[in-house]
Amino acid sequence: MKIGIAFRRDRAAALDAAQGAGARLRAAGHEVIEILLDSPKVGVEASSADVACVFGGDGTILRAARALAPVGVPILGVNLGRLGFLTATSVEDLDRTLLEVTSGRFECEDRTLLHASLVRDGTELVHVNALNDVVVARGSLVRSIQVEVRIDGEPFTVYWADGLIVATATGSTAYAFSVGGPIILPHSQALMFVPIAPHLSFRNAVVLEGDQRLELIVKDHAARLSLDGQEEHDLLAGDRVDVRRSDTVVKLVRTASMPPFLSLLKKKILKEGEGI
Repeated sequence: MKIGIAFRRDRAAALDAAQGAGARLRAAGHEVIEILLDSPKVGVEASSADVACVFGGDGTILRAARALAPVGVPILGVNLGRLGFLTATSVEDLDRTLLEVTSGRFECEDRTLLHASLVRDGTELVHVNALNDVVVARGSLVRSIQVEVRIDGEPFTVYWADGLIVATATGSTAYAFSVGGPIILPHSQALMFVPIAPHLSFRNAVVLEGDQRLELIVKDHAARLSLDGQEEHDLLAGDRVDVRRSDTVVKLVRTASMPPFLSLLKKKILKEGEGI
């Protein structure tokens, strides 16, 4: 089996853990390739791997997901961060998990990606995928902005708010959750959007079917577009952000020893004993 070990070179703990795991895998007779997540050729480097072990926290998994999804390489997240909601195992349990994986005792769970396009004066300036969310929010000025929302081409409402989050089921436990959005089970293809601190505007989150499309039209300046909290672009009045479900999916590796989603949710987010 060809195993990729993926890490960022500026993360010393990830580098040490990845190199140690790589040495043990080679000793067990497996082919190992290094995948540098801060390399512009990351997709090419990873394309021949059967599975990529990604070392880091949720931010690293988000970065890896956008890079590896187009080449169809399944991701096994190894938690080195704080929350680790997207990771599947820890450094301490990695050898046991890898034994399951290399023995073929695993499955891949497809996670929906968002595809976002920034259109200005009829020209597409940016198009990119995001695993968690696409956010249109206020920029440098501390004031609310106006964002018009259209669903499948039909006007829905104009928000006056600090911003608007469009999230996948995976992203429903991230930024969207922190502003009161609902939790959607991760295998769902549903999308949702939820306003951030709306003022005299519709306050509730809206859940959409997976084949529906959103248009977010910025009505004034000093706004920004954020993709998974890692890539940002300035927005001008009149800019349109088109959001839909991507044709590409992220494949996350799961084994029988990993806890089900609701157990993980209770452990990571909810307090012990608190109902869901």
